[in-house]
Amino acid sequence: MSPRMKDDVTQLHSAVTVIMRALKIAEKGLQVAHRELNFVPADIQTLRFLATHPACKLSDLAHHLGVVPTTASSIIDRLVDRGLVSRERPESNRRSVSLDLTAAGKDAFSRLDAEEKATMQLMLDALSKEERPAFVRAMSQIAAHVSTDGDT
Repeated sequence: MSPRMKDDVTQLHSAVTVIMRALKIAEKGLQVAHRELNFVPADIQTLRFLATHPACKLSDLAHHLGVVPTTASSIIDRLVDRGLVSRERPESNRRSVSLDLTAAGKDAFSRLDAEEKATMQLMLDALSKEERPAFVRAMSQIAAHVSTDGDT
């Protein structure tokens, strides 16, 4: 690795560490996510996945979260008990179970998503309007490269 590349890696590591810490701290302050709904990160990731993958299977969710199916099932049980997720058995395959957000789940996710986007806006505010498109493109490219399941 060239000295310049080492410097780039070191700088990137430092910047990503600071951003991750800032996002973690900001996440705890999210009114809807933590104070109102008392979500843990797995709940938020589950709602996000179900919002973009309606009628998915538990195994799909477990794969996305990187957990075993029993852990995913526990998360779903918690969200079903709270009225945010529904389990349905499709007529075409009564052994299968599809997962969907309820109306309350869609509302909760919509509010969470708005909060998170407000945090992203704060990050973009650190850049000029001219710098933003290149930053967003680069971040999207990195996300696509490191994604394990095609979801970015």
